[in-house]
Amino acid sequence: MEEWNGLPDKALIDVCLTGRSEAYEILVLRHQRKVFNVLYRFLGNREASQDISQETFLTAYRKLGMFKGESAYSTWLCGIALNKARDMLRSKNVNTLCEDLADHDDTLPANETTRPDYQAEQRQLHDRIQMILNRMPWHYREVLILKHLEEYSNDEIASLLDETVDNVKVRTFRARQMFKKLHGELS
Repeated sequence: MEEWNGLPDKALIDVCLTGRSEAYEILVLRHQRKVFNVLYRFLGNREASQDISQETFLTAYRKLGMFKGESAYSTWLCGIALNKARDMLRSKNVNTLCEDLADHDDTLPANETTRPDYQAEQRQLHDRIQMILNRMPWHYREVLILKHLEEYSNDEIASLLDETVDNVKVRTFRARQMFKKLHGELS
């Protein structure tokens, strides 16, 4: 399996499709943190994010033959993850599964600096952002997460969400406006 570590995602997918399913472990290890972070930002719940991450990778494995390579593999994975998360929210008829963020500081990307005061400020900032995101409807939350936290382009987001680029731009604009409003209410 070590001989596959340096292969790009598409080559690993091709290896998997030849029946060498052990190559999929490399894909999981490469992308599990990104998928989890997108889900955690979207859902605000560690356990649900872990469960849906696992479901995402299982579904992606079963559907590897459907991956056409028109986008990055990580983009395709995040699309599957967000679809599963939206389905779960719809089935529970809720907008978010928010929980106490202080219990899960370690799940959000941390700055490498070791100064405790800086780390405390970063934790407060992450908590504040997550609190605001959790108050937003999911269709606005997802575009902000994809655009500003995961740094996808408008074209990638449109592909991921099966929307037009113009719709993504409009939704992103409205989401930013809502974020600013909610941020002002919390100040």
